[in-house]
Amino acid sequence: MKIHLLAEAAPNPVLTAVMEELGRRHEVAVFDAQTLPAGYGREPGLQAPPDVVLLKSRTPEARRVAQTAERAGSLVVNPPAATTAALDRAATADALDRAGVPAPRSWSVPALRDLAADHAENTLSWPLVVKSRTSSRRDLVRLVSSPAELLELLPEWGEEPVVAQEFAANDGFDIKVWVIGADLSVARRRSALESIDKSADEHLDPADLPEDWIRAARDAGAALDLQLYGVDLLITGGRPVVVDVNPFPGFRGARGPADALLRFLSTIAAARMVTA
Repeated sequence: MKIHLLAEAAPNPVLTAVMEELGRRHEVAVFDAQTLPAGYGREPGLQAPPDVVLLKSRTPEARRVAQTAERAGSLVVNPPAATTAALDRAATADALDRAGVPAPRSWSVPALRDLAADHAENTLSWPLVVKSRTSSRRDLVRLVSSPAELLELLPEWGEEPVVAQEFAANDGFDIKVWVIGADLSVARRRSALESIDKSADEHLDPADLPEDWIRAARDAGAALDLQLYGVDLLITGGRPVVVDVNPFPGFRGARGPADALLRFLSTIAAARMVTA
């Protein structure tokens, strides 16, 4: 099989190990938008499409290339349309709502300044969580507790398209769920709104978790057509709510992600060979 990984930069150690292992049995290659071969993904037929494309990169160019490969017959994981939807927090909120996945009420505004206008009309309740509409490494994710805190964000973020999310009361911890096909890995981590200390993760056994926690994570992925993803849950009133979905994360906080990825890709490989 021919397997390509589309990544924005050098893959992290987990993906590097996976690609090295796959290379012992399959034809593998790693590309980013700058190292794509001439003609790759631009016109169907100019280059034989790979059997499987792993879409790790979030760039529009990589998603466009993956879409062309998909149209030419490649199996793309995650599908480019699913990746695009998951990176758009407004689209994600709509998909979760349609699927009945428990999540805080969210609404989208063209710019953060519009939330200040909503406050002037007394339509906001506090606190609330404000996030950039498009998920990225340097996006805005902030717990805003008062109108004054909202106004403090305007000089830097006033024109930013945002999604506002009702604050879900919780114990100050996220339940991080990493999903790799049939495999789950779960950890309890101090909320990213307070800190991001991955070294303090408390790993949990999925078999010991309440069924509705696992169902919420699985249903979130299904709502967006994702196979490789991360979900952030908050436990409020004893019940889980989905506050974030991350397509194809780095999996570095997960338990045994390389083995899980290899199992997932082996299943794909077997299925592709049967149908070939």
